[in-house]
Amino acid sequence: MGRENDRIDHLIGCIPTRSMPATLIASSGHHCEVWRSSGTVRRKGWRSPLDIVIKIPRQPLSAHEAKTLQREHGQLRKALGEIVPPALFVRTRIDGVESLVAMAPTVSRWFDLANPAHEAEAAPLLSQLPEARHALKRFVEQAELWYAKEDKVIDLYGLDNLVLDRNRQLRYIDSFGVFFYADLLHLVPEHDAALANRIALSRRRLAYLQHLLALCNERDNADAEPAARAAD
Repeated sequence: MGRENDRIDHLIGCIPTRSMPATLIASSGHHCEVWRSSGTVRRKGWRSPLDIVIKIPRQPLSAHEAKTLQREHGQLRKALGEIVPPALFVRTRIDGVESLVAMAPTVSRWFDLANPAHEAEAAPLLSQLPEARHALKRFVEQAELWYAKEDKVIDLYGLDNLVLDRNRQLRYIDSFGVFFYADLLHLVPEHDAALANRIALSRRRLAYLQHLLALCNERDNADAEPAARAAD
């Protein structure tokens, strides 16, 4: 749901928002709103295609917060590789206030894999996509490791955070606040119901992804049995 032929409605120090066409593609995220800009750029007489998303935080971010977000995204990239698209984080002024923007290549989303409503389609689909299935197994194992060792919950609360792109590759496309810290629920004096809900939903969706992998294994075993009987 976007606004066509629009402009980013913020003044951003490092981006010519007044002259750059952009479409608002996500405004319901907890951490940021997401704009997409596509077209061409001229460099030394050559025109190059440009298709990026620009993520703008809902609240100004301090230098310390900016470093934390960039470090977290770097941890994702190091552990999960190509599953996580690269992102450029830039400290700049947004509407006159020091903050941070993130820019990343646009991912052409094809299938929202973490949505349990799509289970009937997801399991057969993954069974036909061994590369995406292997990537999902890697993602789930790493997410569980972070939770067990560091009490960090990877953010699956937002819509379309974990998707298959049009090339049927697994992509985790969040950039801002990619982890929730479960230990904060016990450290703050008052119960944070909103944080507890985001953590609980992310954990349920991770359990659902484990369930999908188990369904794929069951399908594999069921397909292997007739072949084994025929061989006997």
